[in-house]
Amino acid sequence: MTDKFGVRIYKMPDSEVLLIKQTVKKAGRYVIDTLKDGTHREIHVSLDDTVGIADAVRKAMRGKL
Repeated sequence: MTDKFGVRIYKMPDSEVLLIKQTVKKAGRYVIDTLKDGTHREIHVSLDDTVGIADAVRKAMRGKL
């Protein structure tokens, strides 16, 4: 696999929701992975959804978010 994937996790302000974004290594640094239409590979998950968080992180690390 030539691309290396990662993940960024942000807590939404004044909310119990996490924003999980897939990253990709380009030119030696990790940037948000963006689709052709300009949207990001991301998902919103409840802060209390332990299984959902873990699943989203695994998918992002595999480049499948």
